[in-house]
Amino acid sequence: MDALRASVGKMQQREQLRKKDLLQQREKIQEATSAAIWLTAVISGLGFFAAIYLFSQLDRELREREARLHESRSLLEAIVANVVDGVLILNEDSQIETFNPTASALFGYQPDEVIGCEVERLLVEAQSLTRHRHTTTQQSAMDSSVQTGHAWQTSGIRKDGTTFPIAISVSDVQLDDRRLLAIIRDMTDVQATQEKLQSRADELTRITTILAQTNITLEDRNRELEQFAYVASHDLKAPLRAIANLSEWIEEDLQGQLGAENQRQMVLLRGRVHRMEALINGLLEYSRVGRAKAPLEPVAVQVLLEEIVDSLAPPETFTIAIAPNLPTFTTKVLLLRQVFANLIGNAIKHHDRPNGHITITVEDQGAFYKFAVADDGPGIASTYYDKVFIIFQTLKARDTKESTGIGLAIVKRIVEAEGGNIWIDSQEGSGATFHFTWLK
Repeated sequence: MDALRASVGKMQQREQLRKKDLLQQREKIQEATSAAIWLTAVISGLGFFAAIYLFSQLDRELREREARLHESRSLLEAIVANVVDGVLILNEDSQIETFNPTASALFGYQPDEVIGCEVERLLVEAQSLTRHRHTTTQQSAMDSSVQTGHAWQTSGIRKDGTTFPIAISVSDVQLDDRRLLAIIRDMTDVQATQEKLQSRADELTRITTILAQTNITLEDRNRELEQFAYVASHDLKAPLRAIANLSEWIEEDLQGQLGAENQRQMVLLRGRVHRMEALINGLLEYSRVGRAKAPLEPVAVQVLLEEIVDSLAPPETFTIAIAPNLPTFTTKVLLLRQVFANLIGNAIKHHDRPNGHITITVEDQGAFYKFAVADDGPGIASTYYDKVFIIFQTLKARDTKESTGIGLAIVKRIVEAEGGNIWIDSQEGSGATFHFTWLK
């Protein structure tokens, strides 16, 4: 029995231990279950709050995008409203959706009169828009990123039915669906300007033709003048020389038989012959100005003037002062020599005293040199300033002072032909200064 009780006791102890283990396992399971439930609740809560945060972020970003889109649309509308060109936006059916104030001013319609209408109402060649849409649709089918454009000139139709020239530039715009943007510019002023320019071009062509014909005529006249110069130098001067020689022969044959008056007349006759010969030479020289081609050569003006003075051989009592600062440059030396020779020779010839004084100076004026030939002779009254440059004009009778009246006319013609000017600064009784400018 004891053994049985001992066995039962042991069995009870084992049973109690087993119960205790079961209770402990149940408690652990309950604790694990509670932890799992709590963890699930925590995770669910976190997911909920995360979802709330995510949705709030998406909402804020959406609102910001909508604000930016609204701002962009407002900016676009402001640009379209204030642009100086007419702006039309057309839908896929070529109906007008946008008609800005400039377009309204161009066509004479209020926006509500044309919005929803087809663009054919405004354009003479609206089918070009259709061709453009068809072309760009094909291009877009090949490459959706292609941005195309097309521009041409046509005529617009105003509300009153009148037409006017316009230039249109069109392009596709991708908004919520495909639209066509047309920018229209009034070409009335441009066309008027082009017509004026064309008229001027036609007039210029006509003038050019006239000038060409005139140039041909001028060349013919120059050839005639050259022929005249040849005749004058040979056929006119030869009889003059014969007359002079004949008068000398007569005087020799009648030596001792001619009275003093007849001898004076013979001298006068030869003087008139020499004057006529000088006049012919002067005319020939005057006619050659502007026609003869003078080469460009370097020249030291100081040396040139010394050569001229030496060739003129002024009276020994005359003094000619040449400024030391005269330039050296490249020019038509032959013509410059002729100008100086005529001016200096004129000052010597018309001086009223044998001990006259002449001064030659220069002044640098940028693109020009201004030369001056001054004398202390009788001077020239202001009323004769222009007359002295007219061919054949002299201030004294030719019987008093032998002169052809051509020298200063030649000087003026040469100076002006070379792009310069010549003028006089003088007072009667106080000498005269001839100023002239000469291109460098």
